Amino acid sequence: MTGRSTVLAELGGGSGCLRLAEEFYSRVGQTPVLRPLFPGKSLRCATEEFAAFLIQFLGGDDEQTQHRWWLSLRESHARFRISAEQRSAWLQCMQATLDAAGLGVETRQALGRFFVGSSSYVTGKEAAPAGHAELDARWEEQLALDAAIAAITSGDDAEAMQRAARFAGRPSVFTGLLVRMMRSGRAPLAAWVVEAVRRDPRLAETRFAGRTLLHDAAANGCLEVVELLLAIGVDANVTDRGGHTPLYAVANECGAPSGPDVVRALVRAGADSNACGGVTRATPLHMAARRGFVEVAEALLAHGANPSARDKKGDTPLQRARNCRQETMVRLLSRH
Repeated sequence: MTGRSTVLAELGGGSGCLRLAEEFYSRVGQTPVLRPLFPGKSLRCATEEFAAFLIQFLGGDDEQTQHRWWLSLRESHARFRISAEQRSAWLQCMQATLDAAGLGVETRQALGRFFVGSSSYVTGKEAAPAGHAELDARWEEQLALDAAIAAITSGDDAEAMQRAARFAGRPSVFTGLLVRMMRSGRAPLAAWVVEAVRRDPRLAETRFAGRTLLHDAAANGCLEVVELLLAIGVDANVTDRGGHTPLYAVANECGAPSGPDVVRALVRAGADSNACGGVTRATPLHMAARRGFVEVAEALLAHGANPSARDKKGDTPLQRARNCRQETMVRLLSRH
């Protein structure tokens, strides 16, 4: 659904969605039956994800949806076993948050009904409509997005491509779908991603979950996508929100046979083999050593990776390999 959102405007735009999320999760954090669902020290990630969902759902600014990790609501909640007691407590926290948000009666009641329905949906049941024209239309679009993810997951490539095409006008959502297609490892979907980027090169600049398409193409060993993105001018050293380059992504995540070819393509385009970004200041070779990606490590070493580089703790890639009991990697790095 496109067009201006009256609900988003009443909430106060993206900043209002973040305030609502912060107030909601402050209540969740004080609710004993809900807090165990979020085992981390803080609820920051959950807050950012929820705010980003609201902004995306209500048709807000793409740039403010960067903290989303999940497009499908059901998929994002599948790891939880949500009891009736927990759902009831969640709704009580949400209703208290809405009541304190200074919304008009109609919007407050409609959002309350929406959250009743959507919370039912994520537990595997059907969701009743909110009885609000805009929210119901946007909910239908969310269901279509869930269906597109389900098609990718189930291996129905034809349906996945057909459903994904509906979201081509929403760059951040569409990019998220392209990422999931690449993650599937299936050639027809990778080819569809290539064609999508050729049709709209602006996708190369769009981010999902804080990463560019080049990061995800590298991480998933999609060489054809990597080569296309580099050919249209994407910086081989572009960093994600954690300060990591695409070369780090392939070294940390890509166990596919195409991993070494991705390394070579990135280095040919100017990627720094010894870039050390992020909190740990680890190089790509540190990460390949940790993961045991021997062929990727060989490609990195052949293109200037420093086997004596030290991360924030002072560890070399060889020490990383030993710490992670990657014996084949230990033998390789010991020769360097």
